[in-house]
Amino acid sequence: MKKILLLLLLIPGLIWAQKSPKNSIKVNLSSLVLRNYNFTYERSLSKHLSFSLGFRSMPYGDVPMEGFISDQINDQSINLSRLKLGNFAITPEIRYYFSSKGNQGFYAAPYARYLVYDLTAPITVEDKTSGQFMQVDRDFKGKITSMNGGLMFGVQYPLWKNRLVVDFWIVGAHFGTSKGILTAEFQPSLNADDQAILQREVDNLDTAPFKSVGKVTANSAQINTEGPWLGLRGLGLNLGFKF
Repeated sequence: MKKILLLLLLIPGLIWAQKSPKNSIKVNLSSLVLRNYNFTYERSLSKHLSFSLGFRSMPYGDVPMEGFISDQINDQSINLSRLKLGNFAITPEIRYYFSSKGNQGFYAAPYARYLVYDLTAPITVEDKTSGQFMQVDRDFKGKITSMNGGLMFGVQYPLWKNRLVVDFWIVGAHFGTSKGILTAEFQPSLNADDQAILQREVDNLDTAPFKSVGKVTANSAQINTEGPWLGLRGLGLNLGFKF
């Protein structure tokens, strides 16, 4: 009887030890530096193939690395200190592992990505309503969405009893299209001179390689953008648990 009871107690442990886990949940540690929260679910399909679904979110707020981005932008009419930004992305991918050890080692991963940016983009204009020229920020708020496809390379290895894994995204890139609508509302209404000044600033915005068209009225303004979208993935350190 004691032997039977001992065997029953050992069975769950034996099953756990012998079972080859096919699922994993991972968190991207390096993206936390940029206030991005990135989680990935991966499901093994065979020794070489797996499917994964990633979700990334950055809460709406100040722009990370504002100083570096400011150095890359030549348009002085964009006030980065007032720029607010948030985003989320959904990324399904298929991974091919070149090793036959079971979803580990070097891999190539074709993927798709749906991305939405929620932002406030201030445009600085010259206001002369008081008889003197003054710098005034007009806040345009809205969303930019993009659909992309790409390819990434990385490596994944087990760390502890085939339960804890590290997944390093080496490098990847995606390309697609984007569309955006940004609007601003004015209280009090703009007079004819202010409308003309803001319309000129909107028409002269340097948004290359995107196309932008803006229309200013007394009570509101709208900027529509569209164009190509290029994004990079890589240098991402993920820690995961397999089950």
